[in-house]
Amino acid sequence: MSEELEETYLLLDVYRSISAAREMENGDERVAATEETVRMADRLGMLSLQYLARQELLEAAFWGGSPEKSLVAFSWLLAQHDRHPDLFEESWLLWTYKWIVNTICDFPQVSKEKIYEMLDDMARRYVAAGRGLRVVEQHRYRIERFWGNREEAVRVYRRAESLPSDDLSNCPACEVDERVSFHVYTDDYARGLEEARPILEGGLKCRTVPHRTLARFLVPLLRMDRCEEAREFHLHGYPLVEGDKGLLAYACDHLVYLALAGEDERAADVLAGHYHFAESTADVHNRYLFYRAAWLFTDIAADAPRTDDGGGGRLRLRMPSTFPLFDPSGLYDARRLAAWFGREAARLAERFDARNGNDYFSRKLEETMSLKELRKGG
Repeated sequence: MSEELEETYLLLDVYRSISAAREMENGDERVAATEETVRMADRLGMLSLQYLARQELLEAAFWGGSPEKSLVAFSWLLAQHDRHPDLFEESWLLWTYKWIVNTICDFPQVSKEKIYEMLDDMARRYVAAGRGLRVVEQHRYRIERFWGNREEAVRVYRRAESLPSDDLSNCPACEVDERVSFHVYTDDYARGLEEARPILEGGLKCRTVPHRTLARFLVPLLRMDRCEEAREFHLHGYPLVEGDKGLLAYACDHLVYLALAGEDERAADVLAGHYHFAESTADVHNRYLFYRAAWLFTDIAADAPRTDDGGGGRLRLRMPSTFPLFDPSGLYDARRLAAWFGREAARLAERFDARNGNDYFSRKLEETMSLKELRKGG
């Protein structure tokens, strides 16, 4: 076979690979398929094809729960765009820049200085492209929230809300959910529920809404003593996030809810069913959220009266053999589990605090057990 014909076949294989990956569900399989597409494109050495392949990888990795791979792909794409600004369309990069700054804080190995540099670079590129800064300021607000800088976060949020929308603004569903999130953040739950009405009534939706909207209200509804509504939100919302590695953070909200609602058997299923995501993800924040939720649940279970059927202080869990405390019997001492998950969550909290320069994560973790006051029947 001639070299030219071999290249033609390889080119066709790349496009077939791209097409096949687009038909896959989000997750590790799709990520692996797009990584293979990148390898094939690199073998050909055609810059335009390498660019396209990494665009596919970035999207698959971001939505498939492998954001670290989307960060690497984005860095490569941004560098190639800057080297060849006439070859590659800029709007797509500006749009996906939102995804990158939305997840970069989740990696404590990335310094605060670097994160602020990325925000400033994003702002510079938006201005140079004739776009507004509403989206940039929305993400600056989220980052200040992540640091635990409440006063600054509120100030930046107000500034973002005063800025006009444009073609790079978030979709209507995400815009409403942003406002909902802010009201929950500031403990104005009633206003948040009112703001969320278009989402809750089904009029607004996107690929992660109402998923995150429903999840963020689970504990607030318990605080408001609206337990039946919280259960409805769980029953509607959990199937939307179940088994989706990219939505692990919201599955954690459901695990917390189930622990507080006294639905221990369901909570055990959620813990066991999502542990492998927490174990395998490079997203340290998502792992922290999972360990925190698991700590709360197992600590509650540890305090339950012992029974003769494997309940009360013991949990039946279908954990993978990779779990450090794995027991082939499937029967676990809840107190031992709580100690392990608590230690792991504290270790990750310390990593974030070291990067963030405060004790916000450790303090929030210490406050977790106060949620037990909301425990149904507690």
